[in-house]
Amino acid sequence: MVCYPTCPFCENTALSVIDVDVNGTLLKGIQCNACKKITGLYKDYSKKLEELLESIDDLESRLSDLEG
Repeated sequence: MVCYPTCPFCENTALSVIDVDVNGTLLKGIQCNACKKITGLYKDYSKKLEELLESIDDLESRLSDLEG
């Protein structure tokens, strides 16, 4: 069963993810499309994950060069 969230302020079901800056910290915010209130915040680690995946790919490439 899939449960889609609704805005706790106006019960609207259309929510969007936006970029938010809180005291210099970049976060992602969940904003209601109707009343424009932010209903939640979370830290986005996608950039760090991409950097780690690139590092892993680089290490794998170096290992294959050493083996070959």
